[in-house]
Amino acid sequence: MIGTSVAAQESVVAAFALAEALGDDPLEALTLAAGIGGDTDTVAAICGAVLGAHHGVDGLPTDLLDTVLQVNRLDPAPVADGLLKLRHGSRP
Repeated sequence: MIGTSVAAQESVVAAFALAEALGDDPLEALTLAAGIGGDTDTVAAICGAVLGAHHGVDGLPTDLLDTVLQVNRLDPAPVADGLLKLRHGSRP
């Protein structure tokens, strides 16, 4: 069973499915993840992390990243860049 509950076997699968199906349109993927129902914060966070690792910070909507930075005082750029380096086979 695939769903969007707090159960990892549902929320993680849903996040990866959204990233795969809508990965070329991160805004659409994240919008759907946030509104799909169930454990939306977990699904959207995982989906966003996967898309960030795939596209890098520059591939995600700037306004959304600015909100994350402002509200949470986070800087995802070093993490995303490190993940991209790992993906391409080099060390961070």
